[in-house]
Amino acid sequence: MTTIAGNRKLMASDSKVSIENKGIDYPTVKIIKRKGTLIGAAGHGGDCTRFIKWASTGFNDKEPKWNEEEGEEDSVIGMVIKEDGIYIWTQGDPEPEKVEADFYAVGSGGKAARAAMLMGATPTQAVEIACKVDPSSAPPVQVIEL
Repeated sequence: MTTIAGNRKLMASDSKVSIENKGIDYPTVKIIKRKGTLIGAAGHGGDCTRFIKWASTGFNDKEPKWNEEEGEEDSVIGMVIKEDGIYIWTQGDPEPEKVEADFYAVGSGGKAARAAMLMGATPTQAVEIACKVDPSSAPPVQVIEL
């Protein structure tokens, strides 16, 4: 899937997208900055693109039609970082929910990245570590500051 990690100042992600049924993978952009907000998504590639576009509107447009069903392994999970904190959105949520923590990570490498940050790693270092242990995440690591 992917690894996206962030704190109150920046967001970092891996670059790997896999198309399992075609047996290919390639690097792509998974995080963006729009109007002072950092936005990233993990899950089905098309759904991630739809989430990023929707979040870029401030969630004001109609919610997209998702390829993956809510609760499926590849259902989209979004991370949004604003001046007032970190937010997580999953399918079925009416709006992103604020995470009461100074850092967080999502995706298939999210647990490894969170563990790394608990041990003092920056989000960038945490994604680099996750790329070493999660076969669905790979460099280069992308970083965007708030």
